[in-house]
Amino acid sequence: MKFLLLASAASLLAVPALAQAPAAVPLGQLPDAARPLGYRLDLTVRPEQERFTGHAEIDTQVARATRSLFLHGSDLNVTRVVARRGGRTIAARYAQVDPSGVARLDFDAELPAGRVTLIFDYDAPFMTGSEGLYRARVGDDWYAWTQMEPIDARRMFPSFDEPGFKVPFTVAITAATGQKVFANAPETATAPAGPGLTRHSFAPTRPLPTYLVAIAVGPFDVVPGPAPANAVRKTALPYRVIATKGQAERLKLAASEGPRILALHEDYFGIPYPYEKLDQIASPVMGGAMENAGLVTYNDTLLLLAPDAPASQRRGFGTVVAHELAHQWFGDLVTPTWWTDIWLNESFAEWAGNRAGEIWQPGLGTDVAQLAAAFAAMDTDSQSVGRPIRQEITRNDQIASAFDAITYQKGGQVLTMVERYLGADRFRRGVQYHLNRFRYASATADDFFASMAKGSGDPGIVPVFRSFVTQTGVPVVTIRSDGAGWRISQKRYRPIGVAATAPQTWNVPVCARQGEVRSCTLLSGETGTLALTGHGLAVPNADGAGYWRYSLDDAGWTALLNGAATLPAREAMAVADSLWADFAAGHAGFARVVAGARVLATHQERSATLQLPQEIAGLERLGLSPAATAGLRRLAGELSLPRLRALGAVTLTAGAYAGEESGQGQLRQTLVGYAATVAKDPALRRQLSDAAEAAIGGDARALDPGYRALALSVAVEERGVPFMDRLRTAMLASSDPLLRQQAVRAIASAVTPEQVARALALTQDQALQSSERLQILVNLSRQPAGADALFALLSRDFDRAMAGVPAFVRPRMPGLFAGYCSADKAAAVEALFRPKLAALGGGELQLGQALDAIRQCVALKAAKGAEIEAVLAR
Repeated sequence: MKFLLLASAASLLAVPALAQAPAAVPLGQLPDAARPLGYRLDLTVRPEQERFTGHAEIDTQVARATRSLFLHGSDLNVTRVVARRGGRTIAARYAQVDPSGVARLDFDAELPAGRVTLIFDYDAPFMTGSEGLYRARVGDDWYAWTQMEPIDARRMFPSFDEPGFKVPFTVAITAATGQKVFANAPETATAPAGPGLTRHSFAPTRPLPTYLVAIAVGPFDVVPGPAPANAVRKTALPYRVIATKGQAERLKLAASEGPRILALHEDYFGIPYPYEKLDQIASPVMGGAMENAGLVTYNDTLLLLAPDAPASQRRGFGTVVAHELAHQWFGDLVTPTWWTDIWLNESFAEWAGNRAGEIWQPGLGTDVAQLAAAFAAMDTDSQSVGRPIRQEITRNDQIASAFDAITYQKGGQVLTMVERYLGADRFRRGVQYHLNRFRYASATADDFFASMAKGSGDPGIVPVFRSFVTQTGVPVVTIRSDGAGWRISQKRYRPIGVAATAPQTWNVPVCARQGEVRSCTLLSGETGTLALTGHGLAVPNADGAGYWRYSLDDAGWTALLNGAATLPAREAMAVADSLWADFAAGHAGFARVVAGARVLATHQERSATLQLPQEIAGLERLGLSPAATAGLRRLAGELSLPRLRALGAVTLTAGAYAGEESGQGQLRQTLVGYAATVAKDPALRRQLSDAAEAAIGGDARALDPGYRALALSVAVEERGVPFMDRLRTAMLASSDPLLRQQAVRAIASAVTPEQVARALALTQDQALQSSERLQILVNLSRQPAGADALFALLSRDFDRAMAGVPAFVRPRMPGLFAGYCSADKAAAVEALFRPKLAALGGGELQLGQALDAIRQCVALKAAKGAEIEAVLAR
């Protein structure tokens, strides 16, 4: 109430002082009345307390004389604000005028044009989720970290919180003596600051946007790593990895391998790492990772790895570290001017991160995991409701929607397609030209297109980029054999249940492989031809590099499937994806899908082996008959168990397959998971449950980490609430971030009403980290009983259920119910969330996509349900 009363008073006082009514509150970009030139931040951060204090000075260029300015601040208790110019100060009043964190300064006298310094004293609450300056208790100690992107810097300091305002920051942090303190730039000095307090001063940063500002305070473990000079960077780099107390052993991989991944980027970009030092810090509350310049933040599971870490965790380390370090060039060195072009950050980091991750350790399957994610993005992109990669953003409540599969996975796959079509060397020259052209500055999409045209020497690549970046949808290329080549045509891919739209075309690089010969054409109109000059089977979408699907006639599918089992992994995955898409569009029959699944079940690559079986498993959401459900279980067993038996008896104990090639080990784990969860093989489920019981009972050798997530989930389903309670006890006693994450996800796999009720109770358990409580809440929606219970909770007590959900996550909540499959459910989801969009801070797109997914499922069931039932029930 105090803040609301102060804001009301300030508004009343401001009106008589103005010659006209106050300007409309800017809910997107700020007016051009002022821009920052630099910040000085002086904070006192005591994580054991509920609030922190701050003193902020913003050197500002005022465009014209004014009595008021808009800027940003969210939930800040500003106790003093003045503007200083030379020896003169002008008092002002601060008021937050919109929940998104827009604030207004009203000055007692006219603020002249020119350079001024805005000075603030304030305090604010620590957040508990990963937004702004947040805190968490780990063991007996309190820690603080930051997460500013996209618009949460305004929670820590008053600011012009937009990416295009890129200026230096000079930071000082006062903390308890003995605490370790980190910021973007190197520490330059420490000094006593009163009883039990020390002030830490840091060098001015290179120009940064507000969303990249970062600090951390606490009794951290710090492990230095070697980052020696190389051919691009002529001097050694100060490099450290950081985590909460007691985690130093698990930091060893990050300490040794982080610099190797960094060097891969330096070699590719041809530009040295652009900051003075590199710290990588782990947080148990962080939802993912954040590319803060010089102080990159990760969830604990991404940076803290045991020596026996499973391949999936090592792959996560490699790809996410590579992604965040790629941002040091794309995003940090060169920053978008506004959120409309955030894809320039994330699409490139996704592409470059997967590229470097695959080079770092090829056996982990990074390349095929990237393609699988791109296919999932195509599903999103095929809906009636969507957005282009480059989405025009005009309001703060639209920003969160830009951080999705379209920006990351679609954008990354489009870059892969363009690179393969243009040629790796020319593509690289375009990238390097762009980074050098805008280093330590900001750029737009048009700037990037111009850079690529000039740097690559091929202006013709710009129309290809534009056609994929500015349009929603996925092209589907229809292919018909025609002598020594193909007749090809394109249109927008439209699955059953998606309404027809106006005709669309793209500039599609259509590439095929025939033997060792790769043939390409640029399909710019509706129809075209592709000449094939190789020998043998002609495979569409060479290397799975294209962002398009294909449709074949019966003869074409028969020929392609006859050779699919021996195709390279990415091409086999593209076969599976396009066959399923052809079925979902109403063309290929379901029997053809099952036949394709049987062919690919013998493929050596796990992603190709189970891509179609996983799609088939998803048909359970249609509400199959008992006979069809039994048939699906039987088919799942036929697609997994023979291959699993061929690999030998399953042993779950730790290290049982320590000397095995990584690809085979991952294939076995994937097959075990499918057989246990889809085929519901009783012997495997019993074996997994027994191993899980032994592991949480204290037998460290009973269960290999690679099978632990699966085993814990199966044990929750099979052994119910008593096991869930034992699992909670085991996870709270553990300092292993991976075990805790796996336990939380297992608890959220509850399937019975009793299990779901217990899982929901744990979302209020303060012994768990805030991020763990959120994971349970979100993951419950993946099971029918959990989704229904979560929906009921939101319906009866929306505010309490949302209390621990960070602002950035809130707009995504409607998407938790996209797995429903009835018109009644769609209506209920809309009725619940439509009136809540303002409270969510956005979510209109996510709600539209959830409703569209539900209605697609309804339409697929109506059109194909009888056919699916008939095939499965045979």
